[in-house]
Amino acid sequence: MSSATAAATPAREEVLALDLALPHGRLRPSRLHPEVDTVRAEHDAWFRAVLTDVQLPGSERLFRECEGVSLLCRVLPDAEAERLVGICVAASALFLLDDVADDEAGERARADDYLAVLHDAAPSAPGSAPLRLLARTLTRARAGVPARLWARFVAGFSEVIAAGAGKAEASVDGYESYLDARYADSAFDLVGVAIEHGLGVDLTLTRAAAPEAAWDALHRACFVHTILVNDLLSFRKEYFGAEPMNALSVLGRTEGLSLQQAADTVCARIAAAEDAFLTHTATLRAAAADADPGLQLNLDRYLTAWELMLSGNLTWSLGCPRYHGTTGPQRRPDDPLPTRMELHRDRTVFR
Repeated sequence: MSSATAAATPAREEVLALDLALPHGRLRPSRLHPEVDTVRAEHDAWFRAVLTDVQLPGSERLFRECEGVSLLCRVLPDAEAERLVGICVAASALFLLDDVADDEAGERARADDYLAVLHDAAPSAPGSAPLRLLARTLTRARAGVPARLWARFVAGFSEVIAAGAGKAEASVDGYESYLDARYADSAFDLVGVAIEHGLGVDLTLTRAAAPEAAWDALHRACFVHTILVNDLLSFRKEYFGAEPMNALSVLGRTEGLSLQQAADTVCARIAAAEDAFLTHTATLRAAAADADPGLQLNLDRYLTAWELMLSGNLTWSLGCPRYHGTTGPQRRPDDPLPTRMELHRDRTVFR
């Protein structure tokens, strides 16, 4: 049996152990937003009000695990609290709607209706519960967002909807095509929107201080780092769920790597993405060295936010119940990075 086949059909009692070589010590340490309790309370109150007449399977997780809150309060610790509430509401709804799309082919087939709601138009058929949730979430998330950022949000979310509708037809024949597919369906462009809105910065003039290629290289490094961290640490969920869209599975299927070799490769590429991030931030800061001090401040805040996002995403991914099960790791944020993970059907054990 090939490693790819083994990854797709795990034995019922199998425990898979993988050594890890995660980079550490070069990025700013992650930290939690100081008003996380207030953000969580406002997030929960909003969803409780909306869900009184919008019933969705899995919606109880919005309160039990608060994925939007736990993630965004970890990766945007410097965001203004009230703006962060809207960002967390949008993230939680995206988590839930992504699960609905994975489970219900009928919703994936309604891509045009989702796009209509996104563009403030009426759907072609009576709205389903997910569509109603999306419409209300967009109204909440839009509050206070500048038009230039909202246009980017709509464009990025449109790509996610289109990618979700075509999941079954997506052609993934190697690592690079896998990254292309993940860029389309991961909503990664929305991270930059969330950072700019959360910090209240306008980078329009700041971006002109460096070549566009330098910005593209920075964001590409952030994307690769984020996706591969999530793939590596969500692998238990996807391995036992026989979900093929994970970098480890793709490397096994297309390059013939064992799962340990794939994990080693992914760790090495996370480290390379971290190297690239540090290189590109230095390039951007040097390019803006003679710019107006206000533009330099905006740039520094933006680059610092990305750095905290990368370290925060790693910390969150190590403790996320979505990845590790409700009996999974009870880690403290300052615990040393694990060097090994044991994947059980119901939990992850880090060593």
